[in-house]
Amino acid sequence: MTEALPPPRSVLVLGGGIIARTCALRLQEQGCAVTLVAEPDSTPPSWGNAGHIATEQAEVLARLATATRVLSDHFPRGPVALDWRSLPAWLPWSVRFLRACLPGTVRRGDDALRGLMLNALPAWKRLITTLDRPDLLDLRGIVKLWEGDDAEQKAASALQADHGPARAIRMEAPQIAAFNQFLSSPVKAGVHFAETAHITSPRDVLDTLLARFTAAGGIALSARALKIDHAAETVRVSTTQGDLTADRVVVACGVRSGSLLPDVPVPLVAERGYHVEWTHGGRWTLPNAVFEDRAVVVTRFGSRLRATSFVEFTKDSSPPDPRKWERLEAHVRALGLPVASDFARWHGSRPTLPDYLPALGSFSHAPRLVAAYGHNHLGLTLAPVTAEALSAHILRGAPLPTAFSPDRFSLRSGSRI
Repeated sequence: MTEALPPPRSVLVLGGGIIARTCALRLQEQGCAVTLVAEPDSTPPSWGNAGHIATEQAEVLARLATATRVLSDHFPRGPVALDWRSLPAWLPWSVRFLRACLPGTVRRGDDALRGLMLNALPAWKRLITTLDRPDLLDLRGIVKLWEGDDAEQKAASALQADHGPARAIRMEAPQIAAFNQFLSSPVKAGVHFAETAHITSPRDVLDTLLARFTAAGGIALSARALKIDHAAETVRVSTTQGDLTADRVVVACGVRSGSLLPDVPVPLVAERGYHVEWTHGGRWTLPNAVFEDRAVVVTRFGSRLRATSFVEFTKDSSPPDPRKWERLEAHVRALGLPVASDFARWHGSRPTLPDYLPALGSFSHAPRLVAAYGHNHLGLTLAPVTAEALSAHILRGAPLPTAFSPDRFSLRSGSRI
């Protein structure tokens, strides 16, 4: 059982992405003295995603149906890629993933994830109210579109699936026609997902969070965390700018989190995504869309369009594969999307644990250390609700579902994952 500790007066939050910034802001505004420790990174994974608040993804991806997609959707046929040069990075992870696909583990994971998802969009609404920036969130939802001969069948199947708090609504012929007047490859069926949303500018969200945090008295230190020592009554963190101490440390460093926690198993894999972005020349005003047959998400951020895709299992330091960008650019041209500039290219690593659930909460052997990593595809979606849940856990001892326990991959916990 985790040792009961008094509420902290000081907290170090390690990391610079959306999870770290929302947690730092929440704790600072709850009365803690918070220092956010991160090296400058203008394009972290939370900047490079599709901007989608994916409340419809209420089931964990660790299930046998996902495993079979590795065979059917393997690159270049589909969006799933295995970097064979980095086999040691993801092969042991894959064994743990298969264990996480056991029915009982899947049920517990679904229940825990659904609990977060039910509050994910309300938490985003509360956050933009706190930031006084309602323009950062677009509540019109997202559409998923199919082009193939089996489009109607796939749309019908999507309508029957479990989407948690989101509502799936079949798109009518005029809505389909509105897309097809702009597309070279016409779509034949679509589903609109209400009670989902998207952010209007990833850059503005990250910058506004940091500005609000510092305005509230928080300290943002440009440094890299190197080592954590939790043996004393306070936690000491060695950084490139010297040593820091605090009553609690929140580890939210994405794929780097495991390197700071050498005495606990942190089986994170770098699940890499890619995007291309370009100017649309004012010729695209339609809703954000997932072209399902291509596994491509197209998002409009003001004057720019962004196409994202790919699930590449690799290590964070491995070089990007230019073929992924070339494939995305080919999809953009095949769809006939308006292009009024050169393509800008990006890649980034999602921090993914084998059961596709985040690690949240205190470690049993080190209760002053708090985990906030492993959000995989859902970091943007779950950032505000993660911050709310973790602040309640840190300040009031509120329990978190055992499915999120950061100890669950340790033999000491009795876990089989």
